[in-house]
Amino acid sequence: MRKGMIFIVTASCIFIANAFCYAGQEKDHVCFRVVDANEDGSVTFQEFKKIYGDEKAKFEKVDLDQDGLLSHDEYHHFLGHGDS
Repeated sequence: MRKGMIFIVTASCIFIANAFCYAGQEKDHVCFRVVDANEDGSVTFQEFKKIYGDEKAKFEKVDLDQDGLLSHDEYHHFLGHGDS
């Protein structure tokens, strides 16, 4: 019973987080804000590293315009959400 409740709560949290990522027209989704720690509208490698580890090659692959920062759209494309 306890494991079932934990599963339901966890699944609900994931569903709600995804709903926030897809909601609205503004580029201020929860999944981006979690990574953009200083809330400047872009993700640096240092911010990316805190979530994904020291994966410089992955960061550079996601950084489509190669400016050293991940924009909202680049990050969402990386997550598989597409540009939003």
